[in-house]
Amino acid sequence: MDLIIVGAGGHGRCCLGIAREVYDDIVFLDDDLVGKTINDCKVIGGMKDIRVLHGKYSNIFIAIGNNKLREELITQAQEIGFNIVNLISNKSIISNYAKIGQGCVIFPNVVIEPNSTIGDGCVICANSVINHDAFIADYSLVNSSSVIRPTALLNKYSHIGCRCLIGKEIEEASSIEDGKVVI
Repeated sequence: MDLIIVGAGGHGRCCLGIAREVYDDIVFLDDDLVGKTINDCKVIGGMKDIRVLHGKYSNIFIAIGNNKLREELITQAQEIGFNIVNLISNKSIISNYAKIGQGCVIFPNVVIEPNSTIGDGCVICANSVINHDAFIADYSLVNSSSVIRPTALLNKYSHIGCRCLIGKEIEEASSIEDGKVVI
Protein backbone atom coordinates (compact mmCIF):
# COMPACT_ATOMS: atom_id res chain seq x y z
CA MET A 1 0.00 0.00 0.00
CA ASP A 2 1.10 3.56 -0.68
CA LEU A 3 1.51 6.46 1.72
CA ILE A 4 2.64 10.07 1.54
CA ILE A 5 4.00 11.47 4.79
CA VAL A 6 3.90 15.26 4.87
CA GLY A 7 6.87 16.45 6.89
CA ALA A 8 10.28 14.77 6.90
CA GLY A 9 11.57 16.43 10.06
CA GLY A 10 11.98 14.69 13.41
CA HIS A 11 8.28 13.98 13.87
CA GLY A 12 7.92 12.69 10.30
CA ARG A 13 10.91 10.39 10.69
CA CYS A 14 9.42 8.96 13.89
CA CYS A 15 6.08 8.43 12.14
CA LEU A 16 7.90 6.65 9.30
CA GLY A 17 8.88 3.83 11.66
CA ILE A 18 5.24 3.17 12.48
CA ALA A 19 4.16 3.57 8.85
CA ARG A 20 6.56 0.81 7.81
CA GLU A 21 4.54 -1.64 9.92
CA VAL A 22 1.72 -1.32 7.33
CA TYR A 23 2.85 0.49 4.17
CA ASP A 24 5.49 -0.57 1.66
CA ASP A 25 5.46 2.37 -0.80
CA ILE A 26 6.19 5.43 1.36
CA VAL A 27 7.37 8.87 0.23
CA PHE A 28 7.77 12.24 1.93
CA LEU A 29 6.65 15.74 1.01
CA ASP A 30 8.72 18.48 2.62
CA ASP A 31 9.34 21.94 1.16
CA ASP A 32 12.83 22.15 2.69
CA LEU A 33 14.11 18.70 1.68
CA VAL A 34 12.89 18.14 -1.89
CA GLY A 35 15.13 15.70 -3.77
CA LYS A 36 16.74 14.24 -0.65
CA THR A 37 16.39 10.72 0.72
CA ILE A 38 15.48 10.51 4.41
CA ASN A 39 15.81 7.14 6.16
CA ASP A 40 15.56 5.34 2.80
CA CYS A 41 12.47 7.30 1.69
CA LYS A 42 12.52 9.86 -1.07
CA VAL A 43 11.27 13.40 -0.59
CA ILE A 44 9.42 13.67 -3.90
CA GLY A 45 8.17 17.22 -3.56
CA GLY A 46 6.78 19.99 -1.43
CA MET A 47 3.27 21.04 -0.48
CA LYS A 48 2.73 22.65 -3.89
CA ASP A 49 2.91 19.14 -5.37
CA ILE A 50 0.17 17.60 -3.25
CA ARG A 51 -2.65 18.00 -5.82
CA VAL A 52 -0.78 16.32 -8.68
CA LEU A 53 0.13 13.37 -6.46
CA HIS A 54 -3.48 12.53 -5.60
CA GLY A 55 -3.93 10.27 -8.62
CA LYS A 56 -0.72 8.37 -7.92
CA TYR A 57 -1.09 8.08 -4.13
CA SER A 58 -4.30 7.60 -2.20
CA ASN A 59 -3.18 7.61 1.45
CA ILE A 60 -1.66 10.50 3.34
CA PHE A 61 -0.45 11.24 6.85
CA ILE A 62 0.35 14.75 8.09
CA ALA A 63 3.43 14.53 10.33
CA ILE A 64 3.58 18.13 11.52
CA GLY A 65 3.96 18.85 15.24
CA ASN A 66 2.25 22.25 15.18
CA ASN A 67 -1.39 21.54 16.08
CA LYS A 68 -3.02 24.32 14.04
CA LEU A 69 -0.85 23.76 10.96
CA ARG A 70 -1.57 20.02 11.17
CA GLU A 71 -5.31 20.80 11.11
CA GLU A 72 -4.89 23.10 8.11
CA LEU A 73 -2.93 20.49 6.13
CA ILE A 74 -5.30 17.64 7.01
CA THR A 75 -8.24 19.77 5.86
CA GLN A 76 -6.43 20.56 2.60
CA ALA A 77 -5.64 16.87 1.99
CA GLN A 78 -9.28 15.92 2.67
CA GLU A 79 -10.54 18.52 0.20
CA ILE A 80 -8.21 17.11 -2.46
CA GLY A 81 -9.62 13.64 -1.83
CA PHE A 82 -6.84 11.82 0.01
CA ASN A 83 -7.57 9.07 2.51
CA ILE A 84 -6.35 10.45 5.85
CA VAL A 85 -4.83 7.50 7.73
CA ASN A 86 -3.93 6.79 11.33
CA LEU A 87 -0.50 5.49 12.23
CA ILE A 88 -0.89 3.25 15.26
CA SER A 89 2.14 1.33 16.52
CA ASN A 90 1.65 -2.38 16.88
CA LYS A 91 3.46 -1.94 20.20
CA SER A 92 0.65 0.17 21.65
CA ILE A 93 -2.29 -1.16 23.68
CA ILE A 94 -5.67 0.26 22.69
CA SER A 95 -8.96 -0.84 24.15
CA ASN A 96 -11.59 -2.00 21.71
CA TYR A 97 -13.87 0.45 23.52
CA ALA A 98 -11.70 3.53 22.89
CA LYS A 99 -12.51 5.90 20.03
CA ILE A 100 -9.78 7.33 17.80
CA GLY A 101 -10.42 9.95 15.12
CA GLN A 102 -8.63 10.16 11.76
CA GLY A 103 -5.13 11.45 11.07
CA CYS A 104 -3.78 10.40 14.49
CA VAL A 105 -0.45 8.88 15.40
CA ILE A 106 -0.17 6.57 18.40
CA PHE A 107 3.46 5.82 19.24
CA PRO A 108 4.90 2.65 20.84
CA ASN A 109 4.05 1.71 24.42
CA VAL A 110 1.00 3.97 24.58
CA VAL A 111 -1.96 2.64 26.56
CA ILE A 112 -5.43 3.91 25.69
CA GLU A 113 -8.03 2.59 28.10
CA PRO A 114 -11.75 1.84 27.54
CA ASN A 115 -14.21 4.60 26.76
CA SER A 116 -11.55 7.23 26.19
CA THR A 117 -11.78 9.42 23.09
CA ILE A 118 -8.96 10.70 20.91
CA GLY A 119 -10.10 13.34 18.40
CA ASP A 120 -8.93 13.91 14.82
CA GLY A 121 -5.31 14.78 14.09
CA CYS A 122 -3.97 13.96 17.56
CA VAL A 123 -0.42 12.94 18.45
CA ILE A 124 0.00 10.57 21.40
CA CYS A 125 3.72 10.08 22.04
CA ALA A 126 5.55 7.04 23.39
CA ASN A 127 4.88 5.66 26.86
CA SER A 128 1.82 7.83 27.52
CA VAL A 129 -1.32 6.53 29.22
CA ILE A 130 -4.80 7.78 28.40
CA ASN A 131 -7.01 6.53 31.24
CA HIS A 132 -10.61 5.44 30.86
CA ASP A 133 -13.20 8.08 30.00
CA ALA A 134 -10.59 10.75 29.18
CA PHE A 135 -11.35 13.02 26.23
CA ILE A 136 -8.63 14.49 24.01
CA ALA A 137 -10.10 16.95 21.54
CA ASP A 138 -9.02 17.41 17.91
CA TYR A 139 -5.47 18.43 16.99
CA SER A 140 -3.98 17.97 20.43
CA LEU A 141 -0.54 16.62 21.29
CA VAL A 142 0.40 14.56 24.35
CA ASN A 143 4.17 14.24 24.69
CA SER A 144 6.06 11.20 25.95
CA SER A 145 5.42 9.56 29.31
CA SER A 146 2.41 11.69 30.24
CA VAL A 147 -0.71 10.39 31.95
CA ILE A 148 -4.16 11.73 31.19
CA ARG A 149 -6.32 10.68 34.15
CA PRO A 150 -9.90 9.34 34.04
CA THR A 151 -12.50 11.88 32.89
CA ALA A 152 -9.86 14.54 32.13
CA LEU A 153 -10.71 16.79 29.17
CA LEU A 154 -8.09 18.28 26.88
CA ASN A 155 -9.75 20.87 24.67
CA LYS A 156 -8.79 21.49 21.04
CA TYR A 157 -5.13 22.31 20.27
CA SER A 158 -3.92 21.26 23.74
CA HIS A 159 -0.17 20.69 23.97
CA ILE A 160 0.91 18.54 26.91
CA GLY A 161 4.63 18.33 27.73
CA CYS A 162 6.62 15.24 28.65
CA ARG A 163 6.05 13.49 31.98
CA CYS A 164 2.87 15.43 32.84
CA LEU A 165 -0.07 14.28 34.93
CA ILE A 166 -3.36 15.81 33.81
CA GLY A 167 -6.49 15.20 35.86
CA LYS A 168 -8.89 18.00 34.96
CA GLU A 169 -10.10 20.13 32.05
CA ILE A 170 -7.41 21.92 30.03
CA GLU A 171 -8.49 25.04 28.14
CA GLU A 172 -8.33 25.22 24.35
CA ALA A 173 -4.83 25.87 22.93
CA SER A 174 -3.20 25.52 26.36
CA SER A 175 0.42 24.47 26.58
CA ILE A 176 1.43 22.54 29.70
CA GLU A 177 5.16 22.50 30.47
CA ASP A 178 7.17 19.30 30.91
CA GLY A 179 6.74 17.63 34.28
CA LYS A 180 3.65 19.58 35.39
CA VAL A 181 0.90 18.08 37.53
CA VAL A 182 -2.51 19.58 36.78
CA ILE A 183 -5.19 18.06 39.02
